[in-house]
Amino acid sequence: MLSYLAAALPPDMSTEGRLLALQCALRSNTSGQVHLPAGLLRSMRLAQGLAPWDELEDARWLRRLPHPTEQTGHRTTAAQLLDATVLTQEPARHDRHQAADWALRTVSRPRLRALSAADRLTALVLAAHHSPDAGQTSMEADHLTRTCGLDRNTLTATLDRLEAVNAIGAWTFEPVTEDVSWDPPHKTSSRSVK
Repeated sequence: MLSYLAAALPPDMSTEGRLLALQCALRSNTSGQVHLPAGLLRSMRLAQGLAPWDELEDARWLRRLPHPTEQTGHRTTAAQLLDATVLTQEPARHDRHQAADWALRTVSRPRLRALSAADRLTALVLAAHHSPDAGQTSMEADHLTRTCGLDRNTLTATLDRLEAVNAIGAWTFEPVTEDVSWDPPHKTSSRSVK
């Protein structure tokens, strides 16, 4: 889904808009409608403003719908996805909902909460592409920057911040292949002090 969004969204889409689009795409029903509770938006740190919604509407990727909150007793934002391609993306709806929950938990980890949306989205992309069996993982730098909505200079600073909070281990850029490689985060010791 991250690769689909990298291709479907405009290159200048903000990282907040990309995070919101990911949750909308993963949580949409078979008709392309999505209802996001205010609590979910708060946990994504996107509840403060309408700018990400406006961006997605301006890109003609979705349209916000009126949603009668009095009937449900909960504040939600409803939208209709306008890109029918999203409905044909794998995995199936149940698996997409599980992926949406995993993505939300990933960007809400305590070590990432204080970071910017760009840093949290990059951490999510790296986690999604990391193989649990491999020590170090690589990804083409251009694909990574396009998926995260970053440029090369911003990517370097973002990866440094993610390494500093131990969201990833050490990272390198290979100029010949133009790949970014990163290690998994360092394991923290759970030994008790005696």
